[in-house]
Amino acid sequence: MPSVQRAYTDFENKNISFLAISIDEGGAKEVNPFLAENHYTMPVLLDPKAEVFTKYGLVGTPGTFIADRQGMLVASSFGPVDFDRPEFRKYILDLAEDNNTRG
Repeated sequence: MPSVQRAYTDFENKNISFLAISIDEGGAKEVNPFLAENHYTMPVLLDPKAEVFTKYGLVGTPGTFIADRQGMLVASSFGPVDFDRPEFRKYILDLAEDNNTRG
């Protein structure tokens, strides 16, 4: 999650959104202290019943989904993703630029 937070911080002024989804059954009572302790400021959707998790076909964590400005999924990955990788960051910036030129 540290690389997700860094990406969120680096891209938040570039019209790029990040949303973490927690399937922790303890909900906000357990998630919020973890976020505060680790200084995570990205938005987190609480999904304690794993409804979103199931809808997207996840069978394990973590999962990463990338949507364009129209909400269409353009990429997905199951397992850890290093959001610090230059290739990943370039992909995100190129996608954002492409979306900005289309509308």
